[in-house]
Amino acid sequence: MKDRSLCDVLAEARRDGRAALMVDVKCRSPRDGQLISPERLEPYVHALLAGGVDALSTPTDPVYFGGSVATAQRIRRIAAVPLMRKEFFTTVAQMDESEEAGFDAVQLSLSTVTDPDLFQEMKSRAEKLGMEVVVGVHSRSQLERAIELGAVAVGINNRDITALELDDGTVDLSASLMSMVPDDVFVISESAMHTTADVGRVAGTGADAVLVGTAVAKSADPAATAREFREGARAWRR
Repeated sequence: MKDRSLCDVLAEARRDGRAALMVDVKCRSPRDGQLISPERLEPYVHALLAGGVDALSTPTDPVYFGGSVATAQRIRRIAAVPLMRKEFFTTVAQMDESEEAGFDAVQLSLSTVTDPDLFQEMKSRAEKLGMEVVVGVHSRSQLERAIELGAVAVGINNRDITALELDDGTVDLSASLMSMVPDDVFVISESAMHTTADVGRVAGTGADAVLVGTAVAKSADPAATAREFREGARAWRR
């Protein structure tokens, strides 16, 4: 296990009676276009850290999200908080690539890794390398499968990644699925959060973390927005 543990962050937030704040550092969005220019990356990450972010994630897909392993390495050099990789994973070798790039966790989405054998191979390899695996879900049936697979942490994506998150997803999805999650499984609610009210509502359903991206990237003051979102997630508990 790496020194930086995403699950430790989630457990600490649960003990503190709040939801942890994660920010998804994505350079572009299929919905909103360019969000973070290359020269803005380091100042942006520094602002997130100043705002008290608990953990980070970043998509490394270059086509739709403008990411790369090299971009992730730039984030890693700055940030000491846990860093999770999001990607349209297709090979087990990408687990080794993730570990070498400095990721602490990977998100394996049941929407995109549909071959059960490949999913298990990826999960086993990631864990063998000392990374934590967050199982991404977008439906009740996927959440049931994630639990059957022994997921330690699940990421409920309120939007459909197979539609490049261009659908009109809302935090209603997280709210509707939370009662299904066993107490020993951590939950990250992802996407479709624009305001502190959105964050507070998700935290109120019992999520251990909220993962926001575009709302912070488009903010004129990312550090202040991160602080506001972190405060919005503070006072709720399942």
